[in-house]
Amino acid sequence: MPEIPEQLREEAVKHFNESLDLMQEGRLEGALESLQKAEKTAHEAKDGAVLFHTLKVRGQMLQSLGRLEEALETYTFSLRTNEKLLETDPENKLYLDTLRMNLNNIGNLGNIFRRLGKFQSSQQSYEVGIEICQKRLNTHPKNEFYQMYAGNTLNNLGELLAGMGQTEEAKENYEKALKIYENLLKNYPGYMEYFSDKIMTLNNLGTLFSEKGQKEEAKENFKKALEILETLSKSDPENKKLNEELSLKLEKLEML
Repeated sequence: MPEIPEQLREEAVKHFNESLDLMQEGRLEGALESLQKAEKTAHEAKDGAVLFHTLKVRGQMLQSLGRLEEALETYTFSLRTNEKLLETDPENKLYLDTLRMNLNNIGNLGNIFRRLGKFQSSQQSYEVGIEICQKRLNTHPKNEFYQMYAGNTLNNLGELLAGMGQTEEAKENYEKALKIYENLLKNYPGYMEYFSDKIMTLNNLGTLFSEKGQKEEAKENFKKALEILETLSKSDPENKKLNEELSLKLEKLEML
């Protein structure tokens, strides 16, 4: 006779497959109900693979239906569950891959909320991602993905808070992002994406200071961005995009 966990796993898989059939038939509410049953049963069976596949499909489905707050709840739950499972099995590839996927999903959701003007939900999305990422960095401080994700999300949160008039909080997030980019560039000195990220955050910080009337601080950050661009331009003098950005930075500095 099969063990109870195996019976539960089979039941969870059955509910999951039912949800896929219902989705194909366009019966979306029924599909969500089946996914909920699959999630509950997979949780009882302690089957991470089925649970995370179910949560992934449920989150993406809710997002496609425009039920963004529910999608946020799903991704957050999946992240928290991931976190607990990694405590007991820290090198499990499924858990690590799912964690990355959920971090990307929740970060993208934060950007969608921001574009829609749902600033509190956007802030919540960014903060959950940063919190989970910071915990991972406490034990894996040199992990490139966690550093990159934290830097980008801190910058995004800074932009959000600046738009909400919370300038001090925005400044703190920009400064944290810059520290992360500096560490990344020490380990990956030729990686253009991290130079671009650092320039973007320096510009954001410069703009923040400029809007607050702190011209010297604004100049300092724009100059740092300019120095990076000048170095990159010398190594690639035919790059039109770099040269255009360089001209824009010079104009900004002249206007201050």
